This record gives sequence, structure tokens and C-alpha cells, in this order.
Amino acid sequence: HYFHADNIYRTFLALTSMCGTQGVNGGGWAHYVGQEKLRPQNGWGQYAFATDWTRPPRQMITTGFYYLTTGQWRYDNSKAARLASPLANRGAIGDKSLSDTLVEAMKRGWMPSYPQFNRNSLLLAQEAEAAGMDVKDYVVSELESGNMRFAGEDPDAPENWPRILLNWRTNLMGSSAKGTEFFLRHMLGVDSDATAKELEPHERPESIRWRDEAPTGKLDLMLTTDFRNTSTTLVSDIVLPAATWYEKHDLSTTDMHPFIHSFNAAINPPWEARTDFEVFRDLTKSVSQQAVRWLGTQTDVISAPLGHDSPDELSMPNGVVPDIAETGLIPGQTMAKLIPVERDYTKIFEKWTHLGPLTGEKGTGVHGTPYNVARQVEELGVKNGTSETSMAGTLPDLDTDIKVIEMILHLSGVSNGAVAEEGFRNQGNRVGTDMSDLIEDNVGTRIDWDRVKERPVEVLTSPEWTGDKRNGRRYTAFSINIEYDKPFHTLSGRMHYYLDHDWYLDYGEALPVFRPPLDRLHLNGENNPGELVRGEDGNPEITVRYLTPHNKWSIHSQYFDNLHLLSISRGGQVVWMSDKDAAKLGVADNEWVELYNRNGIVSARAIVSHRIPEGTAIMNHAQERTVGTPLNENTGRRGGTHNSLTRIMIKPVHVAGGYGHLTYGFNYIGPTGNNRDEVTRIRRRSQEVQF
Repeated sequence: HYFHADNIYRTFLALTSMCGTQGVNGGGWAHYVGQEKLRPQNGWGQYAFATDWTRPPRQMITTGFYYLTTGQWRYDNSKAARLASPLANRGAIGDKSLSDTLVEAMKRGWMPSYPQFNRNSLLLAQEAEAAGMDVKDYVVSELESGNMRFAGEDPDAPENWPRILLNWRTNLMGSSAKGTEFFLRHMLGVDSDATAKELEPHERPESIRWRDEAPTGKLDLMLTTDFRNTSTTLVSDIVLPAATWYEKHDLSTTDMHPFIHSFNAAINPPWEARTDFEVFRDLTKSVSQQAVRWLGTQTDVISAPLGHDSPDELSMPNGVVPDIAETGLIPGQTMAKLIPVERDYTKIFEKWTHLGPLTGEKGTGVHGTPYNVARQVEELGVKNGTSETSMAGTLPDLDTDIKVIEMILHLSGVSNGAVAEEGFRNQGNRVGTDMSDLIEDNVGTRIDWDRVKERPVEVLTSPEWTGDKRNGRRYTAFSINIEYDKPFHTLSGRMHYYLDHDWYLDYGEALPVFRPPLDRLHLNGENNPGELVRGEDGNPEITVRYLTPHNKWSIHSQYFDNLHLLSISRGGQVVWMSDKDAAKLGVADNEWVELYNRNGIVSARAIVSHRIPEGTAIMNHAQERTVGTPLNENTGRRGGTHNSLTRIMIKPVHVAGGYGHLTYGFNYIGPTGNNRDEVTRIRRRSQEVQF
């Protein structure tokens, strides 16, 4: 979560590789990143992204999306050159602001950019047809003439605002929204305690249009489905009650263990609650009915970024960033690919309840390995049953949650030995290595719902991932790469320490180097950690490093509001601080303190401990605003969360792409939501708090 976390990790990887411990049980470094080890990914991806019906899907970099949508770029005075290594030549980085680098990466097709342009993507194909032009040629012509712009170049224009946000399996405002106060102000248009000053004219980005009146409340509708009240439901327009454990059928996997777990419904969802499957089923049915009047069939134009594990990796030879003024805009080379896709919005419900034809006709793929699963699709039709569709004939049914689970398991190599055999055959042919023995003992193994619902079932070795776990061996990443000479997903096939992309060279990070935490004094005018000053009221305030590690008494935000835990602790939000810092401020254990910086304000009780280093404060993340959150003394508005004191910062090399393994891959490549470099002031506030 540090701004320079990529450098830290590259150093780890270099050390473990040089010591020969990658792909070796008990060694290596494969950090837990949640969705990356979603075991049955081959089948899951077909359903999650609807690639059984339409390809490619729209997949966005969340950090970049919210950075622009929430207006945080309007307050970000950081220059890319200022954050580069002191030894860097800075070349192409020049005087760009961080937001300039993000917009450039989107325009070059290195990163996805949604919304795409300042024109409805459903109109582009119609306009191209009216002009007698191919869609790609028409879009390029409009961009080069200046008649159309990328949405990222003017994120505050009303035509570029996202209008509907659906929160599902997320607690955006209570857990993950770095820069929460900016979300509240610009995206939602509700009360906020954002304290930052907007950029002066000389500080503003060159590539983004500045509008003097910053928009507040871009969204028309915020919809959340959850099984409990959260910080997100507090600011949502509509809240749909959802089923929880023992109320639904579902699957669970993780890279913390090699098993597939089941969720089993012991009771029906109570009251108005519905399962995840039912919520989306009913939404798709309603939208399909409305679409008869409003949308019908349209041709959409998707701008898809240059993608990982594809020929796109060769679009920028030697990592040299081309001058677009010389080359022009070339879809799939110097800008995103432009792909027309027909969408019949009246058929969304029909598609939701059937496995689409593309899975059997075009096959599937994970991490560059193709799978022909036509036989498995036929078998699934026998298992799930089939029904006639108006678009593609007879197809396997997905009209219940259990049938969807059967589809995911039957099409994934980790749960179907025949699929794993197909993948290893294709992978072996591609890399010149016989991998058949990795699955030969389990070709006939099938893990289905009947097995999983009885007990957790251990997954099979599969080319979806890189670990060999036969004969009771524990999963360790990259063991197949090392033992079967499977190349790594880089241009050379080796693990790389040296990255010769122009932006890495200009940034001084072609090789992993030491980078300290950000200097907030010179970057943002904050005081240095440990500095004691007098506030406006004359009382002492101390600046500390501000860390937000995972909470020990909750799973992210879940269980934070458990009455038993709150009753035996402090009853609400807390911040841990050093006994030495507390003594400087006259703060006793359990007294109320206020934390503030250029981003926002938080009120919390202090836990004074000698275990916290002097000059550091810890506020465990995802402490909800739903209980025990008083009004801030400074502003009189409701206190914030741990993320009220953070803000998104884009590291330029995180958006460098279009070359080798730096090309975009969903949930792999892109900017991070770093928040470990922050500082804040702490002061003792009035102990007469108001709620």
C-alpha cells in the first residue's frame, strides 16, 4: 500500500529469484491478492464478464476511474518529475502532473478508459454508417479533427459523468474509497469535510480541461445491495437487502488454501432479502422489459486496451514510446483497439439464464492458455437441461444458482480433469514441454455441486495457475514454470529485474531501487512527522505518520459493529497512538482526539500504547460510520472514516503499458490505491462530544 510498493516488491522478487527460491515449496514470494487466486477462473470468467455472449468485456482500472470521477485530480499538485528517482533523466515525463500521465496512458491504450469519449458509444456506429466509413476510421477521424475528445480529458463535463453506480459485495464508502471526502463531495454531492485547496492556475494539468465550477453530485443513482447496514448504504439512494451465509448457494475459494468451499442454504432469505443470483436475475428481467421501449438493439463501440498475453505486447518495440504526432492514432498500436459489438438490450434476461454460444464455439482462455470446451458444454446441457432461445437455438440452462455453480465447476480445470488436460496439452504444445503427467492421474476427476456441498474439496492441478499440487504437495506459485520450463509471461520468458520501457527509464526505475516514503513536507506542505505545533486555538498538535492496517477485530468492515466486541472495547472508532505523543498533547487513554490533514477530518477515541512508535498513529481500516461516530469539533459535520485522511495518488509507472508484460491485464496491471505514505495532525478535542 506504499506509493513505491512496486519497487519494494520487485526487490523481494529479485532477492528470491537470485537465491533460487521461486517455485520452491517454503520459498518464493507470491503475495495474497484475493481475486487473483479465484480458483475456478475459466468457468467463472465466462459468467462474471458475460463472455459466453459478448467479447470483449469492459474492464476498468478502479483507481483511475475514481481518481477522475471524484475530482481528486483537481487537488493533486504532484509532478511526475518530482517523484522520479534523483538519478533519472526524466525525459518523456518532463513537467507532467500525475493526472497528465494517467490521461496519456488512457489515450495511448495502455490503460482502459471508461467512459470512453465525450460522445455516447452507442451513437458512434450509427454516425460512422451515416458517413459511409468504417467505425475505426470514423473514430480516429473524429479524434484527430478535434470533433471528439477522450472523456478523461474533460471528466467534469456532464456528458462524461458516470450516472449509475451499483455496489455489490463491496463497502466502498466504509472500506476502500481512498479520499472518502472527495467521493462524498464530487461523486455523491452530500456533506463532506474535504479540506484540500484546489490547484492554482500554474499547478493545473495540461491535458485535462479545467472548469472553474467543480461539479458536486455526478451520480443520478447509487444502488447498494448488502445484508447489513454500512457506511455505503448510508449514502445510497436504493438499498436492496441481500441474503447472507446459510441463506444461499454459492462457492468460495482463496489462495490461502487449496479447497473449494460451498455456501449452503439452511433457510430461505428472510423478509425481503434475496440471493445475489435473484437480485441480478430480477434486475436483468426488469431492464429487458424496459429496453423494449427505450433501447432495443444497438451497436456499441468498445475501446479495449492493449492486452496481456496477446500480440498487443509487441505493439511498442523495445519499449520506445512513439510520438503520436508522427505516427498518428492507430487502433491496437498507438491507441486502444476499437471493437463494434451488437447488444440486444431486450434479451439480457434471456442471456442471463442461458450459457451463451461463444463458450462452445470460440472456446475459453485464462492467462494466454486456450481451452476447447465444446464437449463440456454438451455435457452441461445434459446435466443442467436445455431450453430454446430466440437468438441462438437450444442452449444449456443457467436459470438457478446451482446450475450456474455446475457450469463454473464443469468448465474449470481446477474442478474438471478433462479441461485441465486440454489446457496442459495446448500449453505444452505452445512452450515445447510435455505437461501431460501434471493431470494424467486426474483426467476423469469431476468436482461438482453434489461433492462440494458435502465438504470442502481439494482442487486439481490446472494450467489456470502455476502450482503443482499432486500427491499431497502444497500449492506454491511458479513451481510449474521452474520444473517444466514454462516461460514466465514476459518478452524473454524469464523473470525480469530490468524493465526498459521508456517511462521506467525516465523515472529511474528500470531496476528496483530504494524509494523512501513520500516527503509530504515538500510535496504537500504538511509538517514532518514528530513536529509539534500550536493550532489555531493555541493548543498543541503533533504531526504523525498515519497507517491504516487491517483491523484485528473485524474482517475488513464486517463485524466491526458487533455489539459484543463494541461493548468490551471503546464503542466505536479508535486510533492507536504512542504514549510519548499522547503525553505531549495531554491525551489520556480513551479520550477523544481529532485527526486532520489536507484531505479530511476524523474524530475517534485514543488508545494510548507504548507499543506504537513515537511519531506514528494507527487507525485500523474499515471502522464504520454507522455507530459511535460523533460530530467533528472543527466543522460540526459527522466524523469520517480512516480513508477521510487519505487520497488517491497515481504513480506514473503503474500506468505505463503497451509493452511486454506491462500491457494491461484485469486485476493485475494498473495504478494502486496506495495510502501508507500519509501524515496527519492529532489534537486533543473537547470531550463533550455530540452525536
